[in-house]
Amino acid sequence: MFKMFRTDFYRMVTSWKFYVSIIGIAVVCLLNSLNFGSIFKQNMIEIFTAGDAPFFAIAILILETLPYGTEFCCDWENRYIRSVIMRTSSVKYAVSKAVTCFLGAILVGTIGRLLLVVCLVPFAAPITGVYIKSTIQSFPGAEWFFNNNHYFTWIIIESFERSLQGSIFAVFSLYLSTKITDIFVTLTMPIVAYYIYLNIANIFNFPNFLWLSAIFENDGVFHNNLTHSTLYAILFAVIPSIVFMYLFVKNVKRRLENG
Repeated sequence: MFKMFRTDFYRMVTSWKFYVSIIGIAVVCLLNSLNFGSIFKQNMIEIFTAGDAPFFAIAILILETLPYGTEFCCDWENRYIRSVIMRTSSVKYAVSKAVTCFLGAILVGTIGRLLLVVCLVPFAAPITGVYIKSTIQSFPGAEWFFNNNHYFTWIIIESFERSLQGSIFAVFSLYLSTKITDIFVTLTMPIVAYYIYLNIANIFNFPNFLWLSAIFENDGVFHNNLTHSTLYAILFAVIPSIVFMYLFVKNVKRRLENG
């Protein structure tokens, strides 16, 4: 099982799609930030928080799916899956693909956001004490990090937390790729699923702890405790991803049995 996962993970991080996703996410976050003014007038916290604004943010879901969410489509079309199944079981194949897809979305989402911040820090405005006081009101869970000048540590944690959202939709798209083996359809599914979830949340007036923006942004559900918010975000991402992974495993077995 570990050997299969190692092979999949190596294929992912050496693929052009992995690096295109990272650069693409950095570019999307930059475009979002520019909607709030010149980057030379924003500090690195403002640049980072504006990066997930709704202007172009939906594209991030596609980019987080790109690294490995389309892999079953590729394996099915070029018949690579047949040669793999001869050496391992369909369950190991499917679980390895799903785990790699989940981790891939988190990696590109985190690295892409950090890449933007690192590249723009030399040009960003300084972080002032007045700004810190006003920002803590919006992000109370970040108070310790800001007061102790650990800005980049907070950005790393927030980047990881925000990327968890994309991991859910990436695994969901991987599962759907067993139904419709088309790369274009697979890449558009995160957007469709995202808006369906938002509409359902609006119609049924979901509580705060089920809203995606509350869970994965704005210091999470527990505003005064970043640790609890991050743990809840991880849990919220892992549980549906496991469900989609289970469905993916079943569908892979079914597709192989039916030829």
